[in-house]
Amino acid sequence: MSYNPNPPHGGARPGDSSMAQNFNSMLQRSLQEQGQPEPVAEAPGAPPQAIGYGGVYNATPPPQQLTPNALGGARGPPPQQILPVDLPPQAFLTSSMLLDMVDKKVDVLLRDEKEYIGILRSYDQFANLVLTECTERIAARNPEATSDPTVPKWLICDVKLPGVMTIRGENVTICATVDLDREDSPKGVVFTPEKEVRALAAAQRADKKELDARKAKALKQAGIEPGFGMQA
Repeated sequence: MSYNPNPPHGGARPGDSSMAQNFNSMLQRSLQEQGQPEPVAEAPGAPPQAIGYGGVYNATPPPQQLTPNALGGARGPPPQQILPVDLPPQAFLTSSMLLDMVDKKVDVLLRDEKEYIGILRSYDQFANLVLTECTERIAARNPEATSDPTVPKWLICDVKLPGVMTIRGENVTICATVDLDREDSPKGVVFTPEKEVRALAAAQRADKKELDARKAKALKQAGIEPGFGMQA
């Protein structure tokens, strides 16, 4: 960058030559103090050189380390993909799915077979859920169920929970919205008093625990380690 003593229009004015020399000398001194190379004087009428922005734009790329491949040649590492820092919530699978469920009624099934129904108010990147107006749904298999599809296979009851329910994301198995038009008459179940459902569910859990213990013992005798939930 230098000062052009000849203006594009009109003739030279008195004092322009000394002004251009003073300007060029000041510019050279300032660049030398900053450790930058001296500018190259441009010829009159030539297009100006591109302005260097410094930083990452003029940085020297790191040397590539060549690694031999299977055929004996040399190949540099693949270029590193640069992603934007600020990504929208839709870029993450969990966030994009939960984003449409906020302020809606959801049904959450946990790994220990517990079920909660409430309004999803908030969540985070670990899928930790915050529910309000939450109820716990207790279910038990109907002992009178047959192959007849008209006989419900499950007995259920809803227990109202006070306050706000926080569910750890790693315990969630299923989280889905509730169909408000069909929630009062779910298919394949019948609402039963809480005391009866709790007693039936406790008996079925005890039977399942005993069955799993017998399976685990048989597997251990055969030299197989029992699976998750089984007691040796």
